[in-house]
Amino acid sequence: MRRATATSAAALAALGATSLAAHHSVSTIDVSTPIWVKGTVVRYEPISPHTKFELEEKTADGGVQRWTVEGPFPGRLQRILSLNGMKPDEDFLKAGDAVEVCGFYPKRRGDASQSGEALHFFHGHVLVMPDGRMQSWGPYGKIDNCIRADDRPERWLDFFSADPLAAEHWCNSKHFVDVPSTAPPGFVDELDRRMNQPCNQR
Repeated sequence: MRRATATSAAALAALGATSLAAHHSVSTIDVSTPIWVKGTVVRYEPISPHTKFELEEKTADGGVQRWTVEGPFPGRLQRILSLNGMKPDEDFLKAGDAVEVCGFYPKRRGDASQSGEALHFFHGHVLVMPDGRMQSWGPYGKIDNCIRADDRPERWLDFFSADPLAAEHWCNSKHFVDVPSTAPPGFVDELDRRMNQPCNQR
């Protein structure tokens, strides 16, 4: 237990510079390749400049992999709490919550290889909550790249209707003209056609 705690603390400290850089611009995030992780929350820290939580994922060999997931800055977290009818001092995530998260790695700097800690750190963009509801999270990402092959359009349309931050990200993702969408063919166009409020009317 002591070793795991020390490793976790060292990972958070070592990645502080990455978090600070990410706070300033989405350009520090590789939005071209999404990562999905499913696991149990073991620690939640609503801190500045970005909220973080740690997630334990069960591996195929029966082991456990711990991930550090960066999320919203304080102002955005307060908006998320408000939209969910929660008080400013409430914890949005709690230890033991089973969640799934889609996110994106920070871009590598130069030719330096990533350490083991860095390979298990990413900026979370979309959460799937314990009740199965989708929830926008951190501000940096290309939300359509979180769409998976077996997703149904209705689920994403419900997500956009219930979560104005998600709808904003959907419209903003159109600015990533040099980053192809990894969504199934035709999926993005179908969602654009069926949205209650098209992006050009927001």
